[in-house]
Amino acid sequence: MLPNGKGPPTDSTSSSNQGLSAQLHRIAGARDWDALEQLCDRYWLALPDLCGPDLVTVFEQIPSDVLQSRPRLLVAWISAFHLSKDTDSKTRRPYLRGLTDVGEWIASSFDPDTETSAATLAAVGTIVLITIRMRGDLEGAERYGQRLSERMAQLNPRPAAEPMARPGWIAFQRGLTRTLMADFGRAAEQYRQAHELARSEPTVFFAGLNGVANLAMIFAHLGHHTATEHWLDTMRSYPPSTPSVAFLLTVGGTIAEGWQALDRYDQAGVQAALEITGDGSLSIEVWPFVTALAAAHAVHAGRAVEYLDTLQLVQLNHAGVHTTQGMGLRVLHRALADLLIAAGKPNHALKLISEAGPDAHWLTVPAARLRLLNGDYEIARTLAARFQSHSATAHRDLLQLLLIKAAAALHMGEGTEAARAMNSAMRLRSPDEVLSLTTLPPADRAELFRIATVPLSDLAAERLAAAPHVFPSNAKLVDLTTRERAVLAELATGDTATQIARTLVVSVNTVRTQIQSIYRKLGASTRDEAIMRASELGIL
Repeated sequence: MLPNGKGPPTDSTSSSNQGLSAQLHRIAGARDWDALEQLCDRYWLALPDLCGPDLVTVFEQIPSDVLQSRPRLLVAWISAFHLSKDTDSKTRRPYLRGLTDVGEWIASSFDPDTETSAATLAAVGTIVLITIRMRGDLEGAERYGQRLSERMAQLNPRPAAEPMARPGWIAFQRGLTRTLMADFGRAAEQYRQAHELARSEPTVFFAGLNGVANLAMIFAHLGHHTATEHWLDTMRSYPPSTPSVAFLLTVGGTIAEGWQALDRYDQAGVQAALEITGDGSLSIEVWPFVTALAAAHAVHAGRAVEYLDTLQLVQLNHAGVHTTQGMGLRVLHRALADLLIAAGKPNHALKLISEAGPDAHWLTVPAARLRLLNGDYEIARTLAARFQSHSATAHRDLLQLLLIKAAAALHMGEGTEAARAMNSAMRLRSPDEVLSLTTLPPADRAELFRIATVPLSDLAAERLAAAPHVFPSNAKLVDLTTRERAVLAELATGDTATQIARTLVVSVNTVRTQIQSIYRKLGASTRDEAIMRASELGIL
């Protein structure tokens, strides 16, 4: 079993490591590069921790032409060098940067369709896949991963007598790509495959460990408590990971533990998780999931304004294609909308939701919440009802939509419907979960509990009583039409009504009517007042 890095190594562990180092030097002395490749395949990410400086010394003696002709050794050399030298960084950025640099060099010449070595396909092909993904080409990375999987199936049509090199690594990398694409169903399928392939391997189980940690992360993000606990337990059943990459392999599980703690309003528990994961700004590929957890914690801890500043840093740290597609885009949108509402900036949130467009289903909950807080109960109820059965609605969001629907129906005097929606929400909750209930205005929550028939456990009631109020009890929205927004934008440039009419190809009287409507909605009587008020509200 690998040393877990907790406390001094045992005598047997030290002896084993010395034997491995001696074997490494014998192989290098004999210049048996095939054997060296096999040794690196066997121990993989564990080798730098097991052999340390000896591994670097051996690789420094390998002729450059050998490294260039044997990409598996080149990949192993990059891993050995950076994992041995970079001992302080959790994210291992020099290591990952080294791999992607190699990937860029290899990508033009490595053809998975003609590769005859399964070990090379797993070691080198996945480096190219990671490189494509790091460029932001998620679709391209998945297509490349499909090619790797198909070629691996051709090379290994039946269980091999010898252990598989890097078992489950291709499946895991495809799962991570699908995760970042927000395709959780296919991601889970790949992670399970990685787990099944790697679980029984005593030294190269890394893909399986990483896969089940990310399965826990996905289910926690979506709000499925039982499935989250199952995969967390599975993660804990693995042998301890090699210390140099333990953070990267298990960070998904840490995120999942944070969500489980937050859902039961265990503030110390979620804070402990965030101390490990950071606030979303660390340069790791699952940063959107860290950001989602950190933002939710800030909202429910009364620190929405503070985290709004942090969110700008998060976006800058991951600037580029990674924030404009897939999970990066969705998490940044949702976090910002929730934070703005909690910070008392509903019109800023409304602008964000409007600009995202009707296809941004991940913003349905904040959109419905805004309507509820503005007193637009019919709109809130309609939004909630429409997306209850939407295939893309997460379990966590479904719970929120039921509660919004219940509160809206309550205000509309529809007590039976309110009770039905509240009871449905209570049945969907896990017994310990109280996070969703804290989002209701206290008065609404008290009345809904009165008319509901599904009880709250004593422990959950105690936690709920101690939870602070999360969102404002009401919100005043300035809801300009699309045409009014266009007119307001032209007003801000200093154009006259005549010039605006010419620009928008409408009559001057139409523009003047729209200007008066804008003034009325903004509570302004002049152009300057309207522009100032619109700027304050985030409409401009």
